[in-house]
Amino acid sequence: AGSRGEAASRARQLIADVRLDPDFADRLPAQLSGGQRQRIGIARALAGEPEVLIADEITTGLDVSVQAEVLRLLDDLRRERELACLFISHDLAVVRGIADRVVVLRHGVVVEEGPTDVVFADPGHPYTRELMAAALEPEPEPGVGRVVAVVEGWEDAAEPDAVWDELGGGHRVRRWRSADG
Repeated sequence: AGSRGEAASRARQLIADVRLDPDFADRLPAQLSGGQRQRIGIARALAGEPEVLIADEITTGLDVSVQAEVLRLLDDLRRERELACLFISHDLAVVRGIADRVVVLRHGVVVEEGPTDVVFADPGHPYTRELMAAALEPEPEPGVGRVVAVVEGWEDAAEPDAVWDELGGGHRVRRWRSADG
């Protein structure tokens, strides 16, 4: 009975650590809001006292104010527990607000990486520019399809001995060339 009591006590502490009332330990998932479920998920991830926390699309489906709360919590926990956090998201505004460094993948291949402010200020790969153009386009009116300008005419030019163009300061771009030749 002692270990069960210890586990319950630890669970309540972890729930408190993610800024929820420890009584949430007794609730079923269906009784929790999306933001509360995300916090419980974070508490579960912290149970193993990791050095790295992987947050995969953690803010997807949450309204903006709840997103902000979850992101603040992640940032607090990162500092308090000296965690490294790998934050995976399609939401570039969120990435820009939380990440120190950004890695852009296309079909599972890294095409650009570097300090977040540098990559956002001067994206060097056409795919990164395409993503940013799409993210910056205003929301369409209801019932109107979204139109995204696609950067055409480039292909991967990485070769085993020359994959990257180093732009300095830890910013690098996967080699590419115009598809037109």
